[in-house]
Amino acid sequence: MNYVVGGVAVAILFCLVFTLSIVINNNSLGKTNHTAIIVLGLGENRESKTVEYLWKRQGVKVIFFQPNWKSEEKLQDKLKRLSDLIDKEAMGNKVSLVGVSAGGSLVINAFVENKNKVDKVITLCARLRKGEMTGFRGFEERTKGYPAFRDSVILAEKVEKLFDENDRKKIMTVHALLGDELVPQNTTTIEGAKNITVPTGEHVISSAASLTIFSKPLVKFILEK
Repeated sequence: MNYVVGGVAVAILFCLVFTLSIVINNNSLGKTNHTAIIVLGLGENRESKTVEYLWKRQGVKVIFFQPNWKSEEKLQDKLKRLSDLIDKEAMGNKVSLVGVSAGGSLVINAFVENKNKVDKVITLCARLRKGEMTGFRGFEERTKGYPAFRDSVILAEKVEKLFDENDRKKIMTVHALLGDELVPQNTTTIEGAKNITVPTGEHVISSAASLTIFSKPLVKFILEK
């Protein structure tokens, strides 16, 4: 019974998220030279027409990138595919990267390889370092069965230390204010970056809310000169 009630509550929340997003983000549709490549997480979330619509209303074209975390593809091959997409979209456009959950470490790594082509980087509820926690929320448990994700987090933790002040100013991190049952807060932020919270709890809900009802700060960051 509790699961049914919980499911209904989540469904209602997302209906509200969608409705309020349409009202809040009420800019006119039009052409834009800003493209956000949204890199998805372990859940291999389906591409969202709602997100595409809402972000376009705010002046940013959205393209989804599927890392295919469950495949045997190596990290470097995933980065190569993402870099190829960046090259394609950078022709005449400003390109920003948005990493959702496991996609966060991947966009940090892609940023390192494409600094001259990537304008801004945003990570949502993303593990960017191993952290010291063990057990269910620990690095070993959360990366089990996903070797490319494991390698991506390890690499992101290394390259982040090499960022200079200007690099860090191009990065925004977002984490759940009311707690995330999968990703410890102290693994989601980057010193010197714009670290903000979304006023929600729970991993999936917070990620989805960041892309929809609370997308305005993200899009504003992308469009800032």
